[in-house]
Amino acid sequence: MRYSVLIAERRGAATIEDAEKIVGGQMMLELARAAKWLKPVVQGKRLTLFDYDDCLACWKRICAEGRPALEAAAESEKTNTGG
Repeated sequence: MRYSVLIAERRGAATIEDAEKIVGGQMMLELARAAKWLKPVVQGKRLTLFDYDDCLACWKRICAEGRPALEAAAESEKTNTGG
């Protein structure tokens, strides 16, 4: 079994692939991270893990507020950080 799978099971964490499935795809995950609605709990060169409950909360927020709100939040974070 891979090390990342062991860590994910132990911490109740979600890998990038799991997080993408929960929030609705790669682009939604990228937008959620840009908007700072979802932050990784472990960030390394070859391992990125998200808290599973945070992924579910992000998904619920996306469902409640919609994609336009997510895109607007990501854009405002981008302009606030100068990125």
